[in-house]
Amino acid sequence: MASFFRIMIVCTCLLLAACSQQALIDKLTPHPAAEIARSVLDQVRQGDMEPIKAKLDDALRQDPSIEAKLKELTGYFPAGAPRAVKLVGTNTMIINGASRYNLTYEYEFTDGWVLGNVVLAGEGDAIRVEGVHVQRMAQSLERQNAFTLSGKGAAHWIVLLACIVIPALSLYAFVLCLRTPIARRKWLWALSTLLGFATLRFNWTTGAFDFQLLSIQLFGASGFGSPYGPVIMGMSLPLGAIWFLACRSGLIANAAAAKTVEVPVAREQA
Repeated sequence: MASFFRIMIVCTCLLLAACSQQALIDKLTPHPAAEIARSVLDQVRQGDMEPIKAKLDDALRQDPSIEAKLKELTGYFPAGAPRAVKLVGTNTMIINGASRYNLTYEYEFTDGWVLGNVVLAGEGDAIRVEGVHVQRMAQSLERQNAFTLSGKGAAHWIVLLACIVIPALSLYAFVLCLRTPIARRKWLWALSTLLGFATLRFNWTTGAFDFQLLSIQLFGASGFGSPYGPVIMGMSLPLGAIWFLACRSGLIANAAAAKTVEVPVAREQA
């Protein structure tokens, strides 16, 4: 039962992170670039090529096969109007005063989903399309990257267990450190018990691992997710907690020895 509640806490934290990520997407959405990107994708879906070609960058416009490529993209969209369209990714870069926008929309249809990406450059009427990419999907990004335990293998369970055990060990060592008599630098020992060093990250969707040597994490574990991206779990070695637990008996002995030395000195001075 306790493990169940811990898992629920992890899921709640990831849900809160997802909500904040959606708010961040809404806040960072560039206008009118977002509307232009949406109109380009709608025109691709409808096969209306002339307005698209008028917005293309010079390099793309001069491509003799550009119309055939655009028609190929149209084929990725199912027939009929989409049930829903939403912005699932936005990135804005400004280099030497020139703006570049990368916007991704997810289209929901009755029989599937389509992911459309448009790259824009420029400002106002001078905005030009530098790239259009379309991908058909069987599931929505939200469902594809959902944090679920269903159908997961041993690696997923081991990672989840580690992300529960490591913070628990750090907190246990921290509380124990506060209650342990330590002669010198007790604050440093207490702080070290809360830190994890080096990070092994795990992509919950793909099952891929990534290692980062120069990394420090509070409580030695982390979980980060967004509504449309994979959940990334992070595990760090609780070196401070392990070292404190290994040295605790010695620290207690040193504190006791220091106390016995102070008592005779105090009597002698009296």
